Amino acid sequence: MATYLFYDTIRLNRGAGGVLNVSELLLRGMRLAEGDRIEAISERHPRLFAAARRVGFSRFLLETLLYNYHGLRRLASGERVFSLFPNYFLPFSPLGRHRDSIVIVHDLQYKSYPQYFSRTKRLWLDWSLRRAARSEADVVFISQSSQQDFERHFPPCRHAAVIFNPVDAPRAPAPAPAPACGRYLIAAYHYYPHKNFSGTLALFVRMKQAGLVDWLDITGNGAAEVKRMVAGLDPALRDCIRHRGLVSREALIRLYGGATAFISLSTFEGFNLSAAEAATLGVPLVLSDIPVHRELFGGYAFLVGDAACDLDELGRYLAGHRGAHAAWPHAEACAPAAVAGRYLTLKREAVALAGAMQ
Repeated sequence: MATYLFYDTIRLNRGAGGVLNVSELLLRGMRLAEGDRIEAISERHPRLFAAARRVGFSRFLLETLLYNYHGLRRLASGERVFSLFPNYFLPFSPLGRHRDSIVIVHDLQYKSYPQYFSRTKRLWLDWSLRRAARSEADVVFISQSSQQDFERHFPPCRHAAVIFNPVDAPRAPAPAPAPACGRYLIAAYHYYPHKNFSGTLALFVRMKQAGLVDWLDITGNGAAEVKRMVAGLDPALRDCIRHRGLVSREALIRLYGGATAFISLSTFEGFNLSAAEAATLGVPLVLSDIPVHRELFGGYAFLVGDAACDLDELGRYLAGHRGAHAAWPHAEACAPAAVAGRYLTLKREAVALAGAMQ
C-alpha cells in the first residue's frame, strides 16, 4: 500500500474556480478507492495550513516546504509516498526530479490570451511548465487538445498522460422546472473573455427569432457585464435573458435537466466541465467548433463554426436529440471513480516494483 499526499493548497486561492472544483472531486474520488491511503496535505498539517491562509502565505512556497519535508521523511523511513499537485506547479526541490510526483496541467489559456495575464505571471507559468516537461513527474493533461497545445510551446513531457476531468452529475436528469419557464438555453459558467458571451447572446437572439427557444438563463458571476452587453437589445429580447447568479448545485442540476440545450461558444477551453456535466445528464449541447469540443463532444453536440450557422439544421438537431435519448460516449470515463482509478494506476508499476524488491 502506498500513501498519496494530495496537495489541496489550491484551496488557499479563493479565485481558483473550476480548477478547485476538479481538485475536490478528484480528492473525493481517490479517497473512495481501495488499496491506497490518500491524505490531503491540509489535513495532515491543519495548523500550518490555517496559518498560511490567515497570513496569505505563498502557495508555491508552502508546497515547496512540505514536499521537501516529506521527501526527507521518506528517505529516512523508506515509506512509499507519492505527491499529487492538481494545479500546474511542481515545487522546487533538490531531492531528485519528482519521479514520486503527479502534476495536472489544465490548459494554456495564457498563451492564447496573453493580454489577460501580467508579464510576471506569464514568465512564471513558462518557467513552471518547462520544469514540468523536463521533470520525471507524471504530467497529466485533461484532454488531448490541451496536451497538443502544450507541445506547441514546450518539449514533450517524459511521462505524459491524458486523463479527462472527473464529472459529478446524476446519470438521469433531475425533475425539470415548471412548464411556465418555457424553452430555454442554459449557459452555466462565469464571465470570462474567452467564454464569448457576445457570441452566445447573438445566437440566442437568432434562435429566439426563429422560434427555437424563449429564454436564455445564465448562472455564475458576471451579472454586471451581461447587463451591460444586453443594454442595447430591444426590450422584448432583453427581458428574455435571465442572469440567475450563483445557484446551488441542486438548482443547477434542475436547470440542466429542463433546458432545451446547454450553450457554450467559448473561443478557448482545456476541457469545458460545464458542458461535460450537461452531456452526462443527456442534455443537448450547442458548442463552438474548437479542437477540445470536437475531441470530447464530436458526434454528440451541435458544433457552431461561425455566427451564420444553419438554424434549420440546429432545429433538427434539437428535435432529434431529445427523442433519441442520446448518451455522451465519455460519461463513464469521466465518472469520478473511474478518473480516480486512472490516477492511481500511474504509480502502480512503481509500487509493484518496490514490493518485489523487498
